[in-house]
Amino acid sequence: MSLEYRRDADATKRRQAQLGTVVRSVLRSYPWLGYYQGFHELSLIFLSVFGSERPAIEASKMVALFFVRDAMASNLDHVLQQLQLLYVILKAISPDIHALLVELEVPPFFAISWVLTWFAHDLDDFQSICRIFDFLIVSPPMQVVYMAAAMLKRNERDILAYEPDFAAVHTGLSKLPSAVKEKGWRDIIDDSYHLQTEYPATKLQHMGNLHLPKLSVVNTFEATWMRLDPVRPLAFTSLVPCKSGQHPLASVASLSSSSAAQSAGNSKENRMARVIDLTDTAQKARNLALQHKWPLVVATVASATMLMYAWLLMQQLQIHA
Repeated sequence: MSLEYRRDADATKRRQAQLGTVVRSVLRSYPWLGYYQGFHELSLIFLSVFGSERPAIEASKMVALFFVRDAMASNLDHVLQQLQLLYVILKAISPDIHALLVELEVPPFFAISWVLTWFAHDLDDFQSICRIFDFLIVSPPMQVVYMAAAMLKRNERDILAYEPDFAAVHTGLSKLPSAVKEKGWRDIIDDSYHLQTEYPATKLQHMGNLHLPKLSVVNTFEATWMRLDPVRPLAFTSLVPCKSGQHPLASVASLSSSSAAQSAGNSKENRMARVIDLTDTAQKARNLALQHKWPLVVATVASATMLMYAWLLMQQLQIHA
């Protein structure tokens, strides 16, 4: 990922030092989380948008705890299970692509950087990355997998035209994100929302007979996210490791199961449409700020957007007792 602006060597060195501070702060705050190759790219986006370490640290903590926590375990097994669910989606929406991948025995590793870095590793356009992040921070943690499925579906004709060879297909799929234009991401975001609405994570796990652990970030998202204090969002006592060695989220595992059943019948169509509209508004504001080279405005808009999205998500995805 390369940003659209240039820095001299000293500025680059300072930014690298800032990034190290952000990542270390997250890991020191939550020592039961482990670093994975790619987490620094998520943090770099927040650091680039906010322009300073403190808000980037807070944003990175939120993402680490409630969105990419599965990747910060001792291994990537839970992430690989999420990628297997990508094939479950493809089987439903594009049987031809699914059949091709199964026939050639292509594992979903081509999408691992998409999931681990929210496409930041695979894109050079900073505006597109920001649009994707705007959407993903107000979506369930597996939304990036739905985005991957939507992108594959939109490129179905090209994919089916690949030479039917393992290497050719894997290479072609790996390069798909870089071929998507900025406006194309809006369509992919829109499609992915509808996919998530039609095939929510709970339903998807049953469809594929592939169940993520109860403590997976996917299955505990609403139960943990909804227990945040809007004023002090990281004052979440359940995320402090227990002295007994019990997983810090064990106390909310049962809550997540019951809340998922309660919220299954609630329509999210209009609510998500409003979120998508807000991402467009935020994108236009950011473009205007960058056009006029207003770094303080960029940081202000980004900060306000983050807080607004967090409040909106907590209000609109409320879990009823």
